[in-house]
Amino acid sequence: MGSRFHFPLIVSIVLAFLLSFYGLVAVATHLDDYLLPGNEVNVGILAQLPGVDKGDVPEAASIQQRINILLLGLDRRPDEPPGSPIRTDTIAILSIDPYSNTAGVLSIPRDTWVEIPDGRGGFLEERINAAYTLAQTGVVFHREGPPGLVKETILHNFGIPIDHYVVLDFVDFIRVIDTLGGIEIDVPEYVYDPAYQECYTCPAMAVTFRPGRQHMDGHLALAYARIRYGSNDFERIERQQQVMRATFRKAMDLGLLMDPGRLKSLYSQFRSSVDTDVSLPRALGLALKVRQIPEERIKTMSLAPAMRDYITPEGWSVLIWEQEDVQRMVRRFFLDGRLEQEAPTIEVRNGTDVPGLATRVATFLVDQGLPEEWVSIAPEPAPGHRYTLIYTVREKEYSARKLAEWLGLSPGQVVVDPALIPPGEADIIVVAATDVRLLARNP
Repeated sequence: MGSRFHFPLIVSIVLAFLLSFYGLVAVATHLDDYLLPGNEVNVGILAQLPGVDKGDVPEAASIQQRINILLLGLDRRPDEPPGSPIRTDTIAILSIDPYSNTAGVLSIPRDTWVEIPDGRGGFLEERINAAYTLAQTGVVFHREGPPGLVKETILHNFGIPIDHYVVLDFVDFIRVIDTLGGIEIDVPEYVYDPAYQECYTCPAMAVTFRPGRQHMDGHLALAYARIRYGSNDFERIERQQQVMRATFRKAMDLGLLMDPGRLKSLYSQFRSSVDTDVSLPRALGLALKVRQIPEERIKTMSLAPAMRDYITPEGWSVLIWEQEDVQRMVRRFFLDGRLEQEAPTIEVRNGTDVPGLATRVATFLVDQGLPEEWVSIAPEPAPGHRYTLIYTVREKEYSARKLAEWLGLSPGQVVVDPALIPPGEADIIVVAATDVRLLARNP
């Protein structure tokens, strides 16, 4: 009996295959954002299908689009009993912009006075380094444990969303540095502690770091980052950031971030001792992205300059801060990466008879995160303008359009015609009129 062509069955098989392929493409184009940040898969004409990520990426990431990783260094000594309450000695945020290929480390002083969510809808006023301990000891319940409470505390106080966390104690820190073969630090100034102790029962010893380039193993690097004698927390933060940059540089020099096999081995070696929610696939994707970021595009900042010493009624020495000052620094840290690469000089001119308009516009731009040294004010007004115009050279056009966005202007108010640009030495000239909108924005 001869075979017979079964048209409905063939159609069903083909449709099932196409639907499966369609679903696979849709999932893959969304999954690549997670596994390959900033390196999206291009699926060509298939991107027009509903549910498929088109792969369009911005030129720079917003604070919500960045990958923010909380770095916590625990003040745990080798001779402490397991399970002892531990406070965080180091609190920092590693932020990666996968689109503009920039990154940064923002440090938060451990004595910063904050509101810590109490798990019942209220808040506890405490130093930020107490958040981890409060969750660890059960005083505050958090479904994500101690790192989760620190993440929520940072979001509530500073408006910074955290995607992942890495928790490292002193013993793990020493092991990481030694595995890399030590790091090179260019010590800027003399640092000395006559009675440094690595653990509570360890004998005290004198530790000295003289200015100049030095090779440090894990123990020396830990001492350099931890020393308090003759230093304040602000200086310790600067040393800790030096160590972070040196560690990154050494990993790059060894090719660890370019070798998935070696990175996987290093990840497996420390995964059992380092507490993190970064999976191996995610770690490999982040490593691929980090290798694309030149070191000069990695900035380090601290919230310390926005804070001042304060003694609480209980006699505790803490750091307090004004919301406006800290938010300005947060915006500076999360400044649009593409704009930061262009680094334009900006002159603001008053195009009206309204007194102080140029000063208000310039102050507004600095409040958005622009460095003060980028922005100047023309001494003489240029009245007669009904609408604000932003003149720029073509190489700084992205920055000019970003300023227009902040000021509530249309793209048509950005002029890039060299023949029309007024005389001046700045890259961008803002001739301000009363149509500017000086509205505060979120970090």
